[in-house]
Amino acid sequence: MPDVLIIGGGCIGSAAALHLLKRSPGTAVTVLEPDPTYTEAATTHATGGVRQLFTRPENIELSRYTLEVIANWQDYLGLDGTAPDLAWKENGYLFVAPPEHTATFERNFATQVELGVEAEWLDPGELTQRYPFLLTDDLGPAVLSPRDGWLDPHSLLHGLRRAAQRLGAEYRTDRAVDLTVRGGRVEAVQLESGSTIEADWVINAAGVRAPQLAELAGMPVPVDPMPRQEHYVEASGDYTAMPFIKDPYGLAIRSEGEGLSVGLVDFDTPASRELPRDNSHFEERVWPALAHRIPSLDALRLKSTWAGHYDQNRLDGNMIIGNRPGTVDNFLTACGFSGHGLMHAPGVGRALAELIVDGDYTTIDLTRFGYQRIIDEEPYQELGVR
Repeated sequence: MPDVLIIGGGCIGSAAALHLLKRSPGTAVTVLEPDPTYTEAATTHATGGVRQLFTRPENIELSRYTLEVIANWQDYLGLDGTAPDLAWKENGYLFVAPPEHTATFERNFATQVELGVEAEWLDPGELTQRYPFLLTDDLGPAVLSPRDGWLDPHSLLHGLRRAAQRLGAEYRTDRAVDLTVRGGRVEAVQLESGSTIEADWVINAAGVRAPQLAELAGMPVPVDPMPRQEHYVEASGDYTAMPFIKDPYGLAIRSEGEGLSVGLVDFDTPASRELPRDNSHFEERVWPALAHRIPSLDALRLKSTWAGHYDQNRLDGNMIIGNRPGTVDNFLTACGFSGHGLMHAPGVGRALAELIVDGDYTTIDLTRFGYQRIIDEEPYQELGVR
């Protein structure tokens, strides 16, 4: 019988397995992952961004920890120089917004600086001078975090998984479909294969499938699968030194190889397990927004499009972590990351390990991301760009 069963072997589940075995060597850890190719996993469809430009201290601290992991990647994994290359690109993050958002930007910038984020305030003139390819006529000031950037999601995932396996985690190809709950505990997890697993602890890190499992444990969550698309485009010009650009309306642009990776996320998109299969969204919404912000991209070439899901927390867009107090003590859920799962995976994995090994958070206190706010219907959302 495994001491800990982790449902979901993506970046969150693998980070949890790694930190459990780091903190408590010899713990029997089994990770359920129905798709070892990760073809449809959220992790492999992520943009790979890591930023500190948040307004909630927990999110800033989680991003800062991920940056520490990136800086010490080989030692963190303990793979003796064989860790996959993260292809880390420290081009920074640039948040832009129209003039009417200036007061919000000023407030958020003050919070970020107070919490230790290395950030620069760029007046409209400075923004134009530094990034002449941007149309800035309709923009107010911007904020740049020069030490942030993006990495290769596949390398992060497979590095975490390989390191967890080296320490003894068993990865099993199967899917959790039901729970046996008695006396305030999950006694067993039923699998799609027909077998059953018992464990002292169960971690629900199943991404867009996590809400169904949480419901079985008496822990309904306001999380659903929100379809999103990412597009790779090429155009004349050199954008390799461009930062990751985001605006409050969901437009996100970063360099990728010889071109650009572009997305336009609408957080009001209805829930659906179906993924878009055509380019109408790009042609009707993304391309016009992109060509407006970077006029030279009016003659771009769309090379590829891929689709995935956010496990979108409709209450406030932030993660839900932990259990439901007084209901099922040995069942921990981590879901609702709303696009920040890969970015915060190392810290979330460490936090889950702390809850099991230490009984509480011992590094970053994530209590305000706990389930009590769901019960109380009290959102704890970001105050700026999500």
